[in-house]
Amino acid sequence: VNCTEQGLSAVPSGLPEDTGILLLSANRLTSVSTATFVPLKQLQDLDLSDNGLVALHTGYLLPSLKELILSHNMLEVLPTLQGLPALTHLAVAHNSLVTLDPEAFKDVPLLTDLNLRGNKLRVLPQEAFAGLRALKDLDISDNLLEQLPKELLQDLYKLEIFWLSGNRLQTLPDGFFPEGHVFMYIFLTENPWHCDCDLHYLRNWIRQN
Repeated sequence: VNCTEQGLSAVPSGLPEDTGILLLSANRLTSVSTATFVPLKQLQDLDLSDNGLVALHTGYLLPSLKELILSHNMLEVLPTLQGLPALTHLAVAHNSLVTLDPEAFKDVPLLTDLNLRGNKLRVLPQEAFAGLRALKDLDISDNLLEQLPKELLQDLYKLEIFWLSGNRLQTLPDGFFPEGHVFMYIFLTENPWHCDCDLHYLRNWIRQN
């Protein structure tokens, strides 16, 4: 169901119960509750991007939802992700997130793709991505990160693509990349890397990998 650019300030009622894809981007949905979508038992993809969204109230079970797009909104806090057990793709790019809670994604262990590009993230707790053992693609580029905790990637056993470009990083802690882990791509450009002894670990890691 395509409801893009309809000037909506509320989710329309009477949506077909067999809706699998619901596009609600580019409207005026500043506050949305997932309770609205509970009758849509087959809903797999939900696009709420570009709405000026400031609040997403969650906790209601959407058992089939696999993809949730919240990009280009005004979220300052990541919504809790309870009630989304099947979620595999989450995009919260280009919002106003400043930090993440520890274990922020513990309720979505099947997540494979997480896009947090273009927020205002300054600090990440060590356990920010704890439990995301299925995650393959992580994008935290174009934020304001000046340093990262050593254990940030420890649970991400299947991570293949890691976007770190466009932050304020000057170095990475020793042992930041899990030993023996093989990445397909890592993007490190557009950071003010400071070429001194503190960068020795990163330089050696790049040479070896």
